[in-house]
Order: sequence, then C-alpha cells, then structure tokens
Amino acid sequence: MTMKISRKWGVVFLDGVVDENADFSPLLTETPPLQLNLSKVSRINSIGVRSWMKFISLWGDKPMEYLDCPAIITDQLSITPVLLGLKKPIVKVMSAFISYVCSKCNQQEDLRVARAQVLPNPVPEILSPACKSCGGDLGMINADQLSIFKA
Repeated sequence: MTMKISRKWGVVFLDGVVDENADFSPLLTETPPLQLNLSKVSRINSIGVRSWMKFISLWGDKPMEYLDCPAIITDQLSITPVLLGLKKPIVKVMSAFISYVCSKCNQQEDLRVARAQVLPNPVPEILSPACKSCGGDLGMINADQLSIFKA
C-alpha cells in the first residue's frame, strides 16, 4: 500500500507505507503551520526516510506539527533528528505513541503521550504507568523517545 494523503479539519493525514513511492510534493503547497497526522503510517523504509528528509529541506523553516506518531515513526524521529528540521528544529511533536513493556507479565503496550504531558517535566503517569493486563509497572523500552518532544 503506497502512502496516501488526505485532509480533514485543516489536518493532513498520511496513510500507508512511506517508501520509494512516497510523494511528499503535494504538501509543499500547504499553509503553515502544517499539521501532519501520522497515525495511519504502517511502515517506513530508508528510501522513505530520504524522501521525507527531502521534503523537510524543501519545506524550509516554516512551522510544522506531527500528531499521533505511531511507535515506528517515534523510533525514526529518535534516530533521525533531521526529520524534526534541518538546521534547527521546526517541527513540534504534539503527540506520539511510546513503547512500554511490563516488568511482571512482559506485555508490550504503545501508549499515546501528548507534548503537554512531557514538557516542561514528564508527569508520573508517563514515567511509570500501570499495565492494562496485570497492573504491574510499565517501563519505557527506549526512554530516549521522549527527546522528540523537546524540539
């Protein structure tokens, strides 16, 4: 499934796979701040990252916001900070799914975290939420993921 772009209530939704077929060029005509909802992105590969980086460079220093980033995108933003802006961060991550694992039952959960829950200091429910399955403590698989909110 190739990446599809749709719009609703002033928000641009990306849906599908960000790969060699992903075309970000239609987004260049959007009015800033561009709000990108990424909740339906199911997969991303290295060529898709390269296409996204090219879009970021063409977008320039105009403001942009990412909404509801799935865990695969959250991971990518953590390891490829250029997706938050080239010379300086221009993108604000407003919400993202962070991966946790339970210390008791080993259940993995991706929990939605909003920017306001992390900045200026993470609220306790983000740092150690309870497991929905057994009530045990969930720990972040990669605590560095919270750094995406600091841009």
